[in-house]
Amino acid sequence: MTVAERTLRRGSLLIVLLAASVAWTSCDLASAGNTAILNANSPVAPTVQHRFEYKGEDVLDGEVAVESKIQSDDLDAILSRNGFSRSDVVDARIDSVKIINPESAPSLRDADVFLGTDAEGPRVAQVTSFPDGASFVVDTSTPVLEAVRNDEARTLYGRFGLESAGDGAVQATVYYRLEVEGV
Repeated sequence: MTVAERTLRRGSLLIVLLAASVAWTSCDLASAGNTAILNANSPVAPTVQHRFEYKGEDVLDGEVAVESKIQSDDLDAILSRNGFSRSDVVDARIDSVKIINPESAPSLRDADVFLGTDAEGPRVAQVTSFPDGASFVVDTSTPVLEAVRNDEARTLYGRFGLESAGDGAVQATVYYRLEVEGV
């Protein structure tokens, strides 16, 4: 094999490798876009803690319905700390919800939790028993983009079945998965 033939073969191989690497890089860049995912593994995770407080007189036939109060940073603060705002959110889902029934509160039988101020919002958790006082509910199929963008994710609405009446509180931690653009 002459020097010219070897150079031609190496050149052809080099061109094929170069074309393949350009094509691979283009596909990678096209799929990445200019979005980022914020989830529980993010430096400032989109996790919001809520507290539902109720009085014994609010309990009717072992049931109580109440709006939550945020006990941590809200989504606006979390997005801001990550360099984004609600208008940057292009997809929003709930990864999971942890519902905690404090030992000092009446025991929970069941729970339905909705995003927003009433049961018309997206249901983010439904729990039918509380064997150990806490329950994780994983629900990645519930899209909540409109609620997040329209600022309806500021509060939760909960309906709780109680074993007994009395003053009490329920805690809920909501783990969001947000896709934001503008990276």
